[in-house]
Amino acid sequence: MIEQYVAELDRALRGPRAVKADMLAEARDGLADAAEAYEADGLDRVGAEACAVADFGSVERVAPEFQAELALAQGRRTGLLICGVLLVQPVGWWLLSLAGQNSRDDAGAVYSLVDSAVSWAGSAAIALALVIVVAAGARGVSGPRLVRATGFFSFAVCGVFALLGLLLTVYNPATHSLLGVAGLPTTVLLLGLPLGAVAVAGRRCLRAV
Repeated sequence: MIEQYVAELDRALRGPRAVKADMLAEARDGLADAAEAYEADGLDRVGAEACAVADFGSVERVAPEFQAELALAQGRRTGLLICGVLLVQPVGWWLLSLAGQNSRDDAGAVYSLVDSAVSWAGSAAIALALVIVVAAGARGVSGPRLVRATGFFSFAVCGVFALLGLLLTVYNPATHSLLGVAGLPTTVLLLGLPLGAVAVAGRRCLRAV
C-alpha cells in the first residue's frame, strides 16, 4: 500500500525531478517508519501499512502541500536560469563581434541603439530574476502567484531578447552575411537555444501551479 500511495502521489505532482524525488523518498520513509511502529504494536504488515497511509492523509489532501513546494522550487530554478542565460549573453555577442573582426566602433546608429537596449533590458531582467529567486525562498510569499508570474516573465524574456538578438545580428557590423560565421546560425546557437531552455522552464512554472 505504501508503494501504491507513493506512486499515486508521484503522478499527482509536477515540478523539478530531483526535488520531487527527494520529497517522495521522504514520504516513503515516513510511511515505512509509521508502518514499522504499527507492526511493533502487533498489526500485520498489510494492516500496518494501511494505518500508516491513513494517518499520512489522502493524496487529494497531501498533494497540494507538496505541489506548492515544488512550484516554488521550479520558480527558483527558472529565475536562476534566466540570470545565467542573460549574464552569458554579453560574452557571446563579444565573441560574435570578434568572429567578424570588427569592433563596436564600426557600429552604426541602429546597432548602438539596440545594443544599449539589450544592456538596459538585460540588467532589468536579471534584477527581476534575482527578486524571484529571493522571493521563492521567503516565507509568507504567495507561491502560486509568484510562480505563475515567473512563467509569463520567462516568455516575455524570450520574446524581447529573441527580437533584440535578431536586430543585433542584422545590424552587426561584423555580419557580412547572415548565414556566415557571425550570422544567424551563430545567433541561434548562442541565443536561440538558451532562450528555448528559458521558455521550457516558463512552461514548467505554469504547469507547476
